[in-house]
Amino acid sequence: MSTMDFNIGIEDVGVAILQELWNRVALQAVELAKETRDVMIEKGSFREFSRSITELDVLLKALNVRTIEAAMGTESTKVALEKLNDKLRRARKIIKNYKAGSRLRFLLHSHSVLTEMSCLAKDIATTISSFQLSNLDMALNLKSMNDEVIEKLNSMEFSMAAATEKIALEIENSVSQSSRNRENAVKLLEKIAEAVGADANASLVQTELALLKQEREEMEVQKKQAEALQLSQLMQLLYSTEIVPSPRNEEASTYHKQYPIGSFICPLCKEMMVDPVAVFCGHSFERNAIQEYLESGKKNCPTCKEELQSLELTPNVNLRSSIEEWKKNDMDWRFQAAVSGINSDDHIRKNQALDDMQVLVEISQYAVRAAEEGLIPKFVESLKDTTLNTMAAVKCLYCLAKYCGDHKREIIEVGAVRRIVKRIYNGETEPNTIAILLELSKTEALVEKIGNTKDCIPLLVYLVSNPNPEIALKAQDVLRNLSSNTHFVVKMAESGFFQSFVARFNQGENNESNVDKSWENYHGGPNSRS
Repeated sequence: MSTMDFNIGIEDVGVAILQELWNRVALQAVELAKETRDVMIEKGSFREFSRSITELDVLLKALNVRTIEAAMGTESTKVALEKLNDKLRRARKIIKNYKAGSRLRFLLHSHSVLTEMSCLAKDIATTISSFQLSNLDMALNLKSMNDEVIEKLNSMEFSMAAATEKIALEIENSVSQSSRNRENAVKLLEKIAEAVGADANASLVQTELALLKQEREEMEVQKKQAEALQLSQLMQLLYSTEIVPSPRNEEASTYHKQYPIGSFICPLCKEMMVDPVAVFCGHSFERNAIQEYLESGKKNCPTCKEELQSLELTPNVNLRSSIEEWKKNDMDWRFQAAVSGINSDDHIRKNQALDDMQVLVEISQYAVRAAEEGLIPKFVESLKDTTLNTMAAVKCLYCLAKYCGDHKREIIEVGAVRRIVKRIYNGETEPNTIAILLELSKTEALVEKIGNTKDCIPLLVYLVSNPNPEIALKAQDVLRNLSSNTHFVVKMAESGFFQSFVARFNQGENNESNVDKSWENYHGGPNSRS
């Protein structure tokens, strides 16, 4: 191959890469225009943006990447296309996220969203300008369209309408109020519904509550506690309309009103304070955060900027107590919501409630409360329904078996052991399933009911050889607990597990005689043993 042929080949590869990028940008433009058309807030601005992006797509389809590459060079074209693709993708992500999420939260944060969209529109215009399309040899109408797109995007202001701004301010004020009444909450909901083009009914409230709960859980996973607290306040605002029943008791229903939003969040580290301390001027911070701030050489308060006459830190005992009380009430609120969800007929709500409850019952007091709320039959019923989160139900039953000694018999009487045996038989042998049997078998009075459950002992013997050592050990421990019953020892030996049988013989003649008798009774006579 000649050098010229080789160079031509390299150029073709470069153009192919640019063409792929060009196609990707065109696709992003199409998807962005589509996403933007039906945004309910500030429709005028978003529709104008959508039209400009649609015209950009027309331009991209009318032009040839080779023409652009010839004018700008391969590397410059590639950089410009990657930048444009990134800006379009970011704009699409912003719109998609807020359309998929809570409209109430979108309204509250609409100012920051609109500001970000304004900046992106200008960035997109600047990137399009870098292609210098007006200098290319192309049709006059395309040049005119290019200039118009750049001008519109550059001058585009996603400004918030006065009415929207007023609603956003009302929402912000409402979530931080120390008190809130139903009438005001309903009026605010009606304004919100009108702003987003919906009806202020139970359907809207239920949808918003589900979205807010999901978003709050995402914030908690990401440890964004300030955002999670605000989402809880928004949920409380919706519940205060009384359009849908609040899934918690009266005591828990008021706790979110007791503290303004963000009062427990350290201004420095943006996390809920664990060890709050006050500086000289009276403002409070998380101890580690303010210590690091002061050790960097700064001597002014991070909040009010006042110069601190002393760098001494004073524990804020009252604030710490309030935070701990809030956390307790928050757990109670979640528990009541989960109880309500587990008792509902809505599978989506029930699944979410099971997810929440499996975390709560890891704390003994909530395990006991779950049993007292009559949830044991609900957990067992959930094991029968493949559309539900059976793993969460298993976890709940395990924690109740572990912490609720007074309710172990109830767990067995509602059919938990039989359901667990069926799960094992079907190959669902997660450690918590066997752990339920282990906890129940620790109570001597329940051993007979467990061991007499059909197929229970043979399946446990089978699990002793499970490749998962945790499952195998738990199965062996259950068998050891069941070995207090001589009849079960024989059943174990019959199934191939001889440890308990041998142990009985080694304990002495009296036990050996009992084993012999049990074997004869089990097999039908004294001559049955070989």
